[in-house]
Amino acid sequence: MMLEAEARSGAFKGTTASRLGVIAGVVCPLHGVDPQAVAEDMTMVLGGRPPFRPETDADPFRVLAALASDTPAAPSPDHGSWLLLATESAAPHGPGADWSAALAAFRRPLLLVAAPQAGWEGQARAYGAMARQGGIPLLGVAGHGEPHAPHFDPAVELGLPWLGCLPAGAAPTAQARQEQLWWLREQLCFRWWRLCRTEQAMGRPMPAKG
Repeated sequence: MMLEAEARSGAFKGTTASRLGVIAGVVCPLHGVDPQAVAEDMTMVLGGRPPFRPETDADPFRVLAALASDTPAAPSPDHGSWLLLATESAAPHGPGADWSAALAAFRRPLLLVAAPQAGWEGQARAYGAMARQGGIPLLGVAGHGEPHAPHFDPAVELGLPWLGCLPAGAAPTAQARQEQLWWLREQLCFRWWRLCRTEQAMGRPMPAKG
């Protein structure tokens, strides 16, 4: 409650953006989720920097090595350190063997994005099991669509962290949309901190000032 009160008062204004610049992850839309819509919404969450979407035949290890570089050697300077994994081999059964090995080797945390439809819980559990068996850090699950849909009931025992919903135009008011956006950002930052603290994820250096 104190954290929420401070956020509403504007005490965290300007701090979230700097923290988001340090975290990195992989966005993986589950079956039934439009990757392009997720890319657009994640651009808003990440402060205007869209996640990079690799080509279907891209070498996973080379892509992650470029994104992990301290220099602007990423595939495009317009993209940040986040990756959108939505290739044919990635859906609906999860990342292919090469991507799984690369994500585990680079300790790149996985953010699952689910659609408000029956069966998404099973998909999320399958991805979670795959990640745990393969040594891939898990950021958690975010919804895409109506945030209050019954299928997005946070009480569902997933065994995975529930991070909230992407602000996909479902919020009734602009204020509700901003609160939804703020909450997801805070959860992403918190989960990233937890993963780094337990050495499950590889921390990134702070961006140089100026």
